[in-house]
Parts: sequence; C-alpha cells; structure tokens
Amino acid sequence: MIQIDELMFSYRGRRVYDGLNMELRDGAVYGLLGRNGAGKTTLMRLIAGLLDCNSGRITVNGMTPFRRDPVFLNSIYFVPESFNAPEMRVSDYAATYGAFYSNYDGDAFTDYMKALSVDPETAFRRLSFGQRKKALMAFALSLKTDILLLDEPGNGLDIPSKLTLRHILSECASPSRTIIMSTHQVRDIEDIVDHVAIIDGGRLLLDASTREIDCLVQFVESPQADADALFSERTAGGFVNIKARRNCSIDRTHSRMDMEVLFNACVTGGRNFVSSMMNRNKKEVSYVL
Repeated sequence: MIQIDELMFSYRGRRVYDGLNMELRDGAVYGLLGRNGAGKTTLMRLIAGLLDCNSGRITVNGMTPFRRDPVFLNSIYFVPESFNAPEMRVSDYAATYGAFYSNYDGDAFTDYMKALSVDPETAFRRLSFGQRKKALMAFALSLKTDILLLDEPGNGLDIPSKLTLRHILSECASPSRTIIMSTHQVRDIEDIVDHVAIIDGGRLLLDASTREIDCLVQFVESPQADADALFSERTAGGFVNIKARRNCSIDRTHSRMDMEVLFNACVTGGRNFVSSMMNRNKKEVSYVL
C-alpha cells in the first residue's frame, strides 16, 4: 500500500503540493489524471524515491521511498515519459539490469518485445522514440515488481501499439501488483483502469474506484444538454450528460463510463462537481454490491 500524508512539495519556488493526502491500495490499476503541470510526474517521482518531500510523509509498504533501500528498489519500477537511450542493445540492457530484480523473467521480456514488434538485438539509440518506449515498457513488465509506475505510457506509440499495450497491461493486472499510470490523454487508459485519481492545482479532486463512480452516476448521450445533469459536454455526436443514479445493482446494465468527460467535469467544476457527485448522491444511492 502507498500512503501519502500531508505531502508538501515545491519545485523551483512553485508550490506543487500543499498537504496532499492519498492512499493507493494494493492490486489496483490506477489512472492518475491531470492537466499538464498538475504534478502527476512529480508525484510518481516522489513515490519512486527520486525526489524527497519538503514535509509530510510517503510510505510504500511501510518503507520510505527516498531512503532507496534495496528491498524497496526491488519492489518498484518507474517508466518515465522519456529517457536517455544507452548505447547497448536492448537485450543486453535487459539482461544487465534485470539481474538486480529478483522476479525478472527473461522469457516474458522476449514475449513482450515480440508482441510490441521491437527487435531486442537492436541498440536503443537506433530505435525511434516510440520503439524505445515500447522496449522499456517490455523490460518494466518483465521485472514483475509489486508496483509499476508508468508516466504517459501511450505517448509516442501508434494506435496498434497502444491497443497491444492495453491488452498486455490488462493481463498483467493482479491482486499482488499495483499499476499507476499517469496521463493527460485519458482515452489511452480508460478501458484498463479500475480506480481513478484526478489531480488539479496540486489538489486531489477525485479518488474513487470505477465501480463506485458507476454506482453514483451514469453517462447518457442525447441531442441536447440535460437540464437535470450534473455536467454536460458537447461532443461530435451530440451531448454526453453525467446524471445521478438512484440505485445501483450488479444485476443491471450500466452505461459506459466516459472518463474524458468525467475528467473535464472534475477539472472545470472542481470540488463543487465532485462534492455533488460523491456526497449528495451517496445518500440517495441504494447499493447492491
């Protein structure tokens, strides 16, 4: 479990977080969403131990990330949005650095590289940006760490590669692994996450499972905005309206969540929208879970 308590962090004189509290549970696939500059990458680097809190506390399975203890490092891997490509072949890189991780699976690495259509015998520097990203993603997945942090995983990938990556990530999800994906391109991850955390202006606006959100609201398409909707957004095909549910049952058919519209509702409506969705509706919803 990742526990964040009263996190304070400033960068170059700019306050990024001012008392952030958050808990990321084991076994979930998180979508960490926010606009550019919202602090998503900073938070992931803090969790990975690459940055230290100004004050407050972050613990990962009871360990302090910035201490960089070997047990901690063996349990977590961070894939940045971009990185400096080494001179060595991808296969040599995987064999060399995979040896530092107790669960590294070389056969899985080969399979992931094949699925993502990247030649492991090619030097990193000869690969395009998208191919480098896929190669590092294949390596990260083959380490089988308890926590996997992916910063903008779909950036630089073509559409077929994004589909393949989503399929692989879905297969890798398990009760023993927590995957956190940071992105502002919401469509890239909406089919695979089961928990949504939205950050804006250094604040945590929304922190809820997709199932909880699905029980509270529904996404209804219509030719015009619905006056009773909590939020409406014009799209190419009309309007998507976020409406409150009055009951929730696992036996009924739920509307498909539109995570991009949900994100826009949160960042434009802020705490007022989230409060209306999460607090008022909880009193009205009849749960059958």
